[in-house]
Amino acid sequence: MNNTWNTLYGKYNETIMVDAYTDTVFFSDLLPKKCPTLYQSLDTILTDNSIDHRLLTNTRDIWCRDYMPIQTGEKRFVFYKYNPDYLQTKYYRRTITDVKGIGSSGSLRLGDAVDLDLIVDGGNVVRCGNKIVMTEKVFFENKDKPRKEVQRMLEEAFLCDVVFLPWDRNEFMGHSDGIIHYLGDNRVMMTNYADFDADMAHRFNKILEKHFEVVHLSYNTKRKHKHSWAYINFLQVGRMVLVPQLGIPEDGQALQQISEAMPRCKVIGVPAMEAVRNGGALNCISWNVATRHWNNGFMGEEYRVHGRPISWIKKAAEEGRANWQCNLGVCYFYGEGIEKNMSEASKWYKKAAEQGEAKAQLNLGLGYYNGEGVPQDYAEAIYWFGKASEQGDADAQLHIAWCLEDMQAPQEEVVAAYRRAAEMGNADAQCHLGFGYFEGKHGLEKNITESNRWFLEAAKQGNDVAQFQIGLKYEIGRGVKKSTKEAARWYMKSASKNNVDALYKLGCCFYYGDGVRGDNHAAWRCFKKASELGVSWASYMLGRCYFCGYGVEEDEAEAVKCYQKAALEKVVPAIYELGRCYFDGSGIGEDKEKAMELFKEAAEMDYPEALYDIGDCFYNGIVVEKNEDEALNYFQKAAKSGSREALERIHDILLSRETPSFDDVPF
Repeated sequence: MNNTWNTLYGKYNETIMVDAYTDTVFFSDLLPKKCPTLYQSLDTILTDNSIDHRLLTNTRDIWCRDYMPIQTGEKRFVFYKYNPDYLQTKYYRRTITDVKGIGSSGSLRLGDAVDLDLIVDGGNVVRCGNKIVMTEKVFFENKDKPRKEVQRMLEEAFLCDVVFLPWDRNEFMGHSDGIIHYLGDNRVMMTNYADFDADMAHRFNKILEKHFEVVHLSYNTKRKHKHSWAYINFLQVGRMVLVPQLGIPEDGQALQQISEAMPRCKVIGVPAMEAVRNGGALNCISWNVATRHWNNGFMGEEYRVHGRPISWIKKAAEEGRANWQCNLGVCYFYGEGIEKNMSEASKWYKKAAEQGEAKAQLNLGLGYYNGEGVPQDYAEAIYWFGKASEQGDADAQLHIAWCLEDMQAPQEEVVAAYRRAAEMGNADAQCHLGFGYFEGKHGLEKNITESNRWFLEAAKQGNDVAQFQIGLKYEIGRGVKKSTKEAARWYMKSASKNNVDALYKLGCCFYYGDGVRGDNHAAWRCFKKASELGVSWASYMLGRCYFCGYGVEEDEAEAVKCYQKAALEKVVPAIYELGRCYFDGSGIGEDKEKAMELFKEAAEMDYPEALYDIGDCFYNGIVVEKNEDEALNYFQKAAKSGSREALERIHDILLSRETPSFDDVPF
């Protein structure tokens, strides 16, 4: 079975905890001793950028990525057996860290712990949206279990599908974090592997391209440095990206390429040769996690925001520090580390807003807009949104447009507000203009070129609605040159964010081979996910897959369930196919009377196959009394609706009569 794109739309599709969601980073307590210059640089950069960072106690080597549990959800961590084959000599066995002994109070308490009974190396686990990427070394380290069993155990533990890359035996550790890094928006970056092994790089790329958009690191230098692989092993915490710098010509090129691939992140170079010469880089020596949802603190500590405990934040806010006043307001608003209190939240937002804190101005505006913590007041909301907008906050400008709409302000004022938000880069506002120009609504004249321009601007920012709209434009050639390949590419981007319409459209691309190589299994996965999310036509297509065994084992009973689900939403082909199942007894007990009811329901909407089958029933006297004239009537209707088979039946009936009438011909 072809598994193209099977992990993008599988049974696990919720986004797992990727680096962009993390806010805190831990290092081994040995790092300051083993790599003092590197640790000092990291400490300075992280402190200057308000990134919470701490040391793990009781570790036995600096490579904490390898042995620390893997966070897959806000409070969900996967623990595994850390006993890699490359640490089995007498000398190295003593460097294996017992993760249960780590923590500020002697034990690691991390909420929902999942124990995975497999030997796994954390450096061989790269979290990529709704997938994990590993090398096949995991199968070799668990030889006592069948390959399928290992895969099943991994998927159930991580709650996502796993993409496996070949294990390059020249890299004895078999770590996937030395090959790729996730960029977001279903994109991965691959290191310059071709400089070391072109054949293996091709094999990696061929697999990765089935699941992601792949961005390649490459360097224009006379000689390829042996450590140039290490740039891919950068550290990302939220929107902060720290890239290894090695003191070689490739440094600047790597920094530029990663910055261009991650434009929404702050990218900083960090001298890292102390670690790299020992076989790892910044991702290897770190363990980054998300702690913002831990109301009772993380690892038993007092709840922290941006690395600061609540008691410290309160003191800083009372001292008049605007950013911490805003952060305290956020804590009160969400009840994070403190009892939820909307009025207190608004009070602290206002104190910070009056000092010019843009985020606080936006939050205070939201309070007035929604009537949370303060009385609802659109005029006051617009005032504070305006203050934040003046400082470049595009979200605040969008909310001004929403306020004006709710106040039923003149259309030109609303359009102007949306346009300003769009020009400031707000994707939702750009989408609004895209729809306005496309439909000739919202005070805008119909203009396909302008519509496509704004949709494209939003799509480039990763807006799934806009990406879907761009896909539609390419599919039908509206305002752009028709291209099923481009349509499929944009549907893929949108579908990776679980856009239900894009999931269905992408399923059709795989099913019919439009813009992509035909792949029934991938189509089935797309239709299955879209059906689960409520797309009625996807339920119908999923039924076809089950009924015919396209991309999945044939299952007529499951097909009937899908047809029933779609038929409830008045999907005409599903109503007809359900009728056929009842008629033939396929996947459900035979009931020709029920089948006739469904045929008639579909026939009322001029569905040719239903009209034909009713005609056939009248012709043969099935369920209804035999009536050749009534059969001819339905065959004529079916022919008018496009049934070639009905034309043949009309021809046969007319020839069988002694005196055929010209009036009997349906055209």
